Amino acid sequence: MKLNEPTVLKVRQHTVIFDKKVPPVKVMTTGDWHISPIISSRQADFLKEAISVVKPDAIILQGDIVDSPMELKRDTSLKKLEAELKTCSKSAPTMLVLGSHDFITPTKPAHIMKDFSIPCWKEICKKCHVKLLMDESYEPIPGVVFYGLFQDERTMIELDKTGQKKHCDSASGFLAKIKEADFDLDKTKVNWFISHAPLLDKRVARELSDFDILSFGHTHGGVVPRGLDEIFAKLNINGGLVSTSAKPCPQMVRGTKILNGDTLLLINPGMTGAQFCAPKLLQNLNFVKASEISVVEIKNKTD
Repeated sequence: MKLNEPTVLKVRQHTVIFDKKVPPVKVMTTGDWHISPIISSRQADFLKEAISVVKPDAIILQGDIVDSPMELKRDTSLKKLEAELKTCSKSAPTMLVLGSHDFITPTKPAHIMKDFSIPCWKEICKKCHVKLLMDESYEPIPGVVFYGLFQDERTMIELDKTGQKKHCDSASGFLAKIKEADFDLDKTKVNWFISHAPLLDKRVARELSDFDILSFGHTHGGVVPRGLDEIFAKLNINGGLVSTSAKPCPQMVRGTKILNGDTLLLINPGMTGAQFCAPKLLQNLNFVKASEISVVEIKNKTD
C-alpha cells in the first residue's frame, strides 16, 4: 500500500431545502482522484461502493482527475480513468470540470498542456458519456441547472522569481474568469456553480452570490489525517493543517457553509491524500486519510 493511498471511505451527507419547484434530488460530488500508477484499484472500489449506497441522481467530478496531463498518454492510467468515468456515467448523469493537474504538469517548472490535454478530455468524456463543462451550463435534472467554469492558467499559474511557471491559487484570476462568463440564471430553478479550487475572497463570493449552491474540490481536506478530522468534525471545525498551496491552517477545506445569507458552499475533500503540495511529514501522515464523497440532497419546502 502506498503512503498516500486512503484506507477508508466516508460519505458526508448534506440536506438543503429550497422554496422552488424542484423534485427531491441527490447529487454526489467527488474528485481529486489523481489517477496515476501509484493509485490502486482501491479507489475504484470505493467509488462503486459509494454509488451503490447513495444512488445519486447526478454526479459531479470536481477536477484533478489525473495527477498530470501526461497520464493521458499512459495506457494503464487511461484504462483506470475510463473505467471510473464509466462507473459514474452508467449510474447517473455525470459532469466534469477540469482541475489544474488535468492540464498542467505538477513538475517544477510547470508546463501548460492545454493544446494536448483538452482535446483528449473532450474525446475521453464523449467516449465515456460524461458531460465536460467548459464554461457552460447543463440541466440533466429538470429544475436543477449546473454551471461548470474552467479555471484556466490565469487562475492556476504564476511566475516565480526566475520567470518559471509554478502552481498557484489566484482569486484575482478566478474573478476575471467569472466576470467573462454569461450565466443567465433562471431564479425559478436551483442554480449550482461548479469549479475546481475554492478561491473565494469577498469579491468572488459577491460575484457568485446569485447561485444557490457553489461546489469545489482541490483542498484534500486540509491534509488532516483520519482521526483528527473526526475531532474537527465534532468541534464543528472545517479548517485544516495546511492548504494545497502549502499555507498553514486553511479555514474552509471540507463540508458546507452558508455564504451571503442563502448560498450553500460545499467543498469535497477528495478521494486521495495530498501528495507534493504538503510538507513531507504531513504527506506521510496523510496515508490514513479517508476517501471522501459528498452528497447533497435537495428538497422542496412542500415535500
